[in-house]
Amino acid sequence: MINLFLRLLFAILLIISLMLIISCDQTPGSEEQIENTLELLNLPANRWIKFHQINNGSWWKKGHAGLAYDSKRGSLLIFGSDTHGEDWDNTIHEFLPQQRRWIHHGSDAPQKSYRVNAAGNPISGIKQIQPWAMHTYDGVVYDPNTDSILVIAEPQHNPIGRTISQSKTNPIWRYKLETKEWQAIKVDSKQKVNFFGAASAFDSARNTSMICSHGLWSLPSDDHNVRKVFKSPQCLHRTMAYDSWYDDLYLFGAYKASNQVWKLQRDILTDKPIKWIKITPTGDNCPPFTTTPVAFDQQTGVFLLVVDNPDKGSDGASTFAYHPTKNQYFKLTNGSLPKVGMNFMMAWDHIHKVFFLVTGNWKNGVTVWAMRLDLS
Repeated sequence: MINLFLRLLFAILLIISLMLIISCDQTPGSEEQIENTLELLNLPANRWIKFHQINNGSWWKKGHAGLAYDSKRGSLLIFGSDTHGEDWDNTIHEFLPQQRRWIHHGSDAPQKSYRVNAAGNPISGIKQIQPWAMHTYDGVVYDPNTDSILVIAEPQHNPIGRTISQSKTNPIWRYKLETKEWQAIKVDSKQKVNFFGAASAFDSARNTSMICSHGLWSLPSDDHNVRKVFKSPQCLHRTMAYDSWYDDLYLFGAYKASNQVWKLQRDILTDKPIKWIKITPTGDNCPPFTTTPVAFDQQTGVFLLVVDNPDKGSDGASTFAYHPTKNQYFKLTNGSLPKVGMNFMMAWDHIHKVFFLVTGNWKNGVTVWAMRLDLS
């Protein structure tokens, strides 16, 4: 009863706030926005609800793309493409839950605009500079301190690189959401760094973006220097997530499917990394997985992940909660979904206290799912 009362009180306060905002700028569709907010605040527990879907549109969910959650606006931000010679998507795609719609920041740069600038950065675009289209995997992260998206990836699978002979130095890209401008961040390192297939997460205790690729790297919000802070497991096809309750970094998945988890152990006094611990969770049987969406619930202190069923002929997926302190998987009885395939697109929304998952492909467009987790 107490939880229900708190949810209703939170819903009333959020609706009042939304109505005040709407009354100020007369945004069209205000009633729909309130209905969307109410629906998200009152989702049935522990099951995925199809919140929005686009079929056979000009844009679809890319398997090699990544997603970040904009905690300032409560929106989902996607960047990345399936660059194998046919897909040139280098646009930011943003989903606004309260408006229940996608908006696109600009448009894809034409192939003729792809080039290397004087600094050696691969750039594209005519009126505005953009990165090349590229695989991003789990290399897309939102930095709340700079209100920007970081794209930590490299366009080595983009075939246009074979036709441009200039030497290239691949930067980390920062996209400022207020100005909608891209900025290249030079990676200063004594050793050659390759961030292709990197996994990333924002560490709110240290105000830094953590990067896993041939080592563990940090990019503080107030600095442009990327520093290697420790070694790491191989991170291609892994998802990195941050436990804000206990200030821990975790790695899920592997290039070869595995249901084991890696946790970074730090020294209590110096805060320096000591070692990566390979963990075998107990609890419900979770099949081995790779390229799996994972997000941390800041309200319940658990991770959520969606795992494709390994059975031959199966076209479905199951949802598991991973409890880090108990080191156990819990399978959600009603958490079934169609197979998600390669997917790095799940986030926990702190405004509505729900998870969002984006699925789809070139055949069936893009679908946004929502779930409210209740482990009680």
